[in-house]
Amino acid sequence: METRYTVRQAVEMTGVKSYVLRYWEEELELQIHRNELGHRYYTGYDIQLFLNIKELKKRGLQLRAIKNLIPQITASMTGFGESASTLLEGEVIDHAEVKTDRDLKEKISKKDEGKNDKILEFQAILERLITQELKAQNEDEERCRSLDYAIRRQQLARKEAAAAAEKKSGRRHRDK
Repeated sequence: METRYTVRQAVEMTGVKSYVLRYWEEELELQIHRNELGHRYYTGYDIQLFLNIKELKKRGLQLRAIKNLIPQITASMTGFGESASTLLEGEVIDHAEVKTDRDLKEKISKKDEGKNDKILEFQAILERLITQELKAQNEDEERCRSLDYAIRRQQLARKEAAAAAEKKSGRRHRDK
């Protein structure tokens, strides 16, 4: 059975306040489990997902952008094997294959290498997604800047036209 973590444990593990976890759950439409009494509980997978969201937020992504990335994040997290909880809980080792402490260390080392490769692959995927999202945000900002510039030019032209018209009408009144 997968380990269940309370809200308090999740806060300690992620370093994210409980109200922020609830906010992310709502805004990102995350499916968080509840016990028989209706209280939230988190799995290792949920904890890893929150850590990934925290990292994306730290890199400047907005929740709306992260929401679009959730499918890619969860897809890359499933590449870890059973679930992200194995990263937190450790893996079961077949002790029949282990004869000595040296065998045990080698087995653990091989498993760690596999995890490290998967983690590095996951980080590369996240970096790519972040780069794409930042590029899209920059393009959006540039579009908004050019639109703002065009609006300001139009407003200035109207002001100048109004001033010229007022000046012209002021001369007519003086000439009469």
